[in-house]
Amino acid sequence: MTPEEREQALSRLPPARRAQLEKRIQNFESLPPAAQERRLDRLERLNSLPPKRQNQVRRSMKELNALPEDRRKAVNQELRVMSALPAADRAVHMKTPEFRNKYSPAEQQMIGNLAEILPAKE
Repeated sequence: MTPEEREQALSRLPPARRAQLEKRIQNFESLPPAAQERRLDRLERLNSLPPKRQNQVRRSMKELNALPEDRRKAVNQELRVMSALPAADRAVHMKTPEFRNKYSPAEQQMIGNLAEILPAKE
Protein backbone atom coordinates (compact mmCIF):
# COMPACT_ATOMS: atom_id res chain seq x y z
CA MET A 1 0.00 0.00 0.00
CA THR A 2 1.35 3.42 -0.85
CA PRO A 3 1.42 6.07 1.88
CA GLU A 4 -1.44 7.83 0.11
CA GLU A 5 -3.55 4.67 -0.06
CA ARG A 6 -2.81 3.97 3.60
CA GLU A 7 -3.82 7.50 4.60
CA GLN A 8 -7.02 7.25 2.59
CA ALA A 9 -7.93 3.90 4.19
CA LEU A 10 -7.12 5.14 7.69
CA SER A 11 -9.07 8.36 7.19
CA ARG A 12 -12.29 6.35 6.90
CA LEU A 13 -11.89 4.81 10.36
CA PRO A 14 -13.21 6.10 13.68
CA PRO A 15 -10.45 8.01 15.56
CA ALA A 16 -9.87 5.32 18.21
CA ARG A 17 -9.57 2.51 15.64
CA ARG A 18 -7.34 4.67 13.45
CA ALA A 19 -4.99 5.39 16.36
CA GLN A 20 -4.88 1.70 17.22
CA LEU A 21 -3.99 0.71 13.66
CA GLU A 22 -1.42 3.49 13.30
CA LYS A 23 0.30 2.24 16.45
CA ARG A 24 0.34 -1.33 15.12
CA ILE A 25 1.76 -0.14 11.80
CA GLN A 26 4.44 1.88 13.59
CA ASN A 27 5.35 -1.12 15.78
CA PHE A 28 5.58 -3.35 12.70
CA GLU A 29 7.71 -0.87 10.79
CA SER A 30 10.11 -0.55 13.74
CA LEU A 31 10.88 -4.29 13.58
CA PRO A 32 13.99 -5.54 11.78
CA PRO A 33 13.28 -6.78 8.24
CA ALA A 34 13.65 -10.45 9.24
CA ALA A 35 11.07 -10.07 12.02
CA GLN A 36 8.71 -8.28 9.64
CA GLU A 37 9.09 -11.15 7.18
CA ARG A 38 8.32 -13.75 9.88
CA ARG A 39 5.18 -11.87 10.91
CA LEU A 40 4.00 -11.54 7.33
CA ASP A 41 4.66 -15.24 6.76
CA ARG A 42 2.60 -16.19 9.84
CA LEU A 43 -0.19 -13.87 8.73
CA GLU A 44 -0.19 -15.45 5.29
CA ARG A 45 -0.35 -18.93 6.85
CA LEU A 46 -3.20 -17.81 9.12
CA ASN A 47 -5.15 -16.34 6.20
CA SER A 48 -4.74 -19.57 4.23
CA LEU A 49 -6.61 -21.56 6.90
CA PRO A 50 -10.35 -22.15 6.76
CA PRO A 51 -12.32 -19.45 8.65
CA LYS A 52 -13.11 -21.74 11.60
CA ARG A 53 -9.42 -22.63 12.08
CA GLN A 54 -8.46 -18.96 11.71
CA ASN A 55 -10.79 -18.12 14.58
CA GLN A 56 -9.35 -20.92 16.72
CA VAL A 57 -5.78 -19.75 16.08
CA ARG A 58 -6.70 -16.11 16.77
CA ARG A 59 -8.36 -17.17 20.02
CA SER A 60 -5.19 -19.05 20.96
CA MET A 61 -3.13 -15.92 20.25
CA LYS A 62 -5.31 -13.95 22.65
CA GLU A 63 -5.13 -16.72 25.24
CA LEU A 64 -1.34 -16.80 24.94
CA ASN A 65 -1.14 -13.06 25.55
CA ALA A 66 -3.39 -13.45 28.60
CA LEU A 67 -1.21 -16.10 30.25
CA PRO A 68 0.93 -15.20 33.27
CA GLU A 69 4.41 -14.17 32.15
CA ASP A 70 6.12 -17.40 33.22
CA ARG A 71 3.63 -19.58 31.34
CA ARG A 72 3.69 -17.28 28.28
CA LYS A 73 7.49 -17.62 28.18
CA ALA A 74 7.26 -21.42 28.49
CA VAL A 75 4.70 -21.66 25.68
CA ASN A 76 6.72 -19.32 23.44
CA GLN A 77 9.84 -21.39 24.10
CA GLU A 78 7.93 -24.53 23.15
CA LEU A 79 6.77 -22.88 19.93
CA ARG A 80 10.41 -22.05 19.11
CA VAL A 81 11.34 -25.70 19.69
CA MET A 82 8.47 -26.86 17.52
CA SER A 83 9.36 -24.42 14.75
CA ALA A 84 12.56 -26.43 14.23
CA LEU A 85 10.58 -29.64 13.72
CA PRO A 86 8.91 -30.89 10.56
CA ALA A 87 5.11 -30.76 10.77
CA ALA A 88 4.81 -34.54 11.13
CA ASP A 89 7.28 -34.55 14.05
CA ARG A 90 5.37 -31.77 15.82
CA ALA A 91 2.34 -34.01 16.28
CA VAL A 92 4.54 -36.81 17.62
CA HIS A 93 6.31 -34.38 19.96
CA MET A 94 2.99 -33.18 21.36
CA LYS A 95 2.07 -36.77 22.31
CA THR A 96 5.16 -37.34 24.45
CA PRO A 97 4.77 -37.65 28.21
CA GLU A 98 7.27 -34.80 28.69
CA PHE A 99 5.10 -32.45 26.64
CA ARG A 100 1.85 -33.63 28.23
CA ASN A 101 3.24 -33.24 31.75
CA LYS A 102 4.74 -29.81 31.14
CA TYR A 103 1.62 -28.10 29.76
CA SER A 104 -2.00 -27.95 30.86
CA PRO A 105 -4.63 -29.27 28.43
CA ALA A 106 -5.54 -25.66 27.55
CA GLU A 107 -1.87 -24.82 26.88
CA GLN A 108 -1.49 -27.99 24.79
CA GLN A 109 -4.45 -26.94 22.65
CA MET A 110 -3.06 -23.43 22.35
CA ILE A 111 0.35 -24.74 21.26
CA GLY A 112 -1.27 -27.08 18.74
CA ASN A 113 -3.30 -24.25 17.26
CA LEU A 114 -0.38 -21.84 17.10
CA ALA A 115 1.94 -24.47 15.65
CA GLU A 116 -0.28 -24.45 12.57
CA ILE A 117 1.05 -21.06 11.53
CA LEU A 118 4.71 -21.85 12.21
CA PRO A 119 6.96 -22.12 9.17
CA ALA A 120 7.05 -25.61 7.70
CA LYS A 121 10.32 -27.51 8.09
CA GLU A 122 11.19 -30.34 5.74
